[in-house]
Amino acid sequence: MINLLSYIFIPLIVLPIDINKVADSSKFWFIQNLYDALLSLGINVGVANAIVFTIVLLALAAIVWLLNIAIGRFSFLFVKDQKLNVESGVYRILMKHGFFKRFFVFIAIGIVVLSCRILFSGFSIGLITFVMVLSRSVMIIWILLLLYSLLDSWNTFFELHPKTQQKSLKGYIQLMKIIAAVVAVVFILAIIVDKEPSNLILGFGATAAFITLIFKDTILGFVASIQLSFQDMIRPDDWIEMPSKNADGIIVDINLSSVKVQNWDNSVTMIPIYALVTDSFTNWRRMEQGPGRLFVRSFNVDAKSVKFAGESLLESLSKHSVTGGNYAEFLTLAHVSSPDAILTNLALFRAHLELFLRRHPQINDQLMLFVRYLNAISGQGIGIEIYAFSKQKEAAGYDTVHRTVMEYVIASASLFEIILFQSPSGEDLHRLGKFRDEKFS
Repeated sequence: MINLLSYIFIPLIVLPIDINKVADSSKFWFIQNLYDALLSLGINVGVANAIVFTIVLLALAAIVWLLNIAIGRFSFLFVKDQKLNVESGVYRILMKHGFFKRFFVFIAIGIVVLSCRILFSGFSIGLITFVMVLSRSVMIIWILLLLYSLLDSWNTFFELHPKTQQKSLKGYIQLMKIIAAVVAVVFILAIIVDKEPSNLILGFGATAAFITLIFKDTILGFVASIQLSFQDMIRPDDWIEMPSKNADGIIVDINLSSVKVQNWDNSVTMIPIYALVTDSFTNWRRMEQGPGRLFVRSFNVDAKSVKFAGESLLESLSKHSVTGGNYAEFLTLAHVSSPDAILTNLALFRAHLELFLRRHPQINDQLMLFVRYLNAISGQGIGIEIYAFSKQKEAAGYDTVHRTVMEYVIASASLFEIILFQSPSGEDLHRLGKFRDEKFS
């Protein structure tokens, strides 16, 4: 249907009209009778022409309105008679973006444009030129609106389709709209100045540098969006972190010039899309899609609390309600690196923590997991690091997992007669001073 209409209406836009031939011909019979009646009333020729011309313009506007209603009703009856599935996804998307409404108006405008040569024949060259320029310009604008509706519908369908929800066409749609608008403006200018569109396009070559300067961000954004799309660097709903732009949150929109990020504090950061190519950023998509989210936590042990494991400590651990259930297992694990002769309470503590992590229901033991000593013993004591992957990847669940792990570390350290290191507080210094005063008083 659209192809058929293009064969009918596009020549009206592109091909020139012999204005002199239309002006020299006689008026349409009804318009001629109205014109003669006005002259018979003694009205001036120029005024009569203006009155008739205004009446014809108003009549054409009424015809467009009536044709729009009539064509819309006819198409509805046709759909109903043919029992088409008007509730289908494509139909609803086209309706949402006003395609059918604009299409019916386009048909009505096309019919009016076809009748302009007849209705306005016999008027002055100036009036006919005005009508032809106006009608062709309106036709071009309406074709542009139709194209916009199709592009918006395509974008919506692409976003709703389950296989393409991870991609974004919005930037490319915006670029196509800009190109279509530029082409429409060229055609309208060609009609106004009565030149071939190709001649105007060639004339734009001299201002190409100026246009490039104006659309610099758009051009950079388009190139960057192609690169980001082909390399699959970002998608809608990705969690990205970009410290240089103070962005840390979810991508909610990707367009031709910028990426909209809703941060975790509900603020919104707009990032120029080419900045995602030139600057570094972190995309956490792989982590969210993977089997676990890494967490690394460290703590320090007071070196003076480390000692060889005696019989009393081993007996205490074997009978305690927390450590007694898996005493044999973590003892065996500790013996892997520490034979009986050099078994320490710290080796037992480390083995117990590793076994605790492997049995934790929210930690993925199929991924890398260990409790290790850090490289050097410093003034802060012996550094110990926990390296594991949480099954919970959302912020709340993830925080709960590593929070409970650290709480267990703090609570269970005393069972192994391990003292966690912390710098002296003001209260510690106060007690020390009080003890000194009492001792030497």
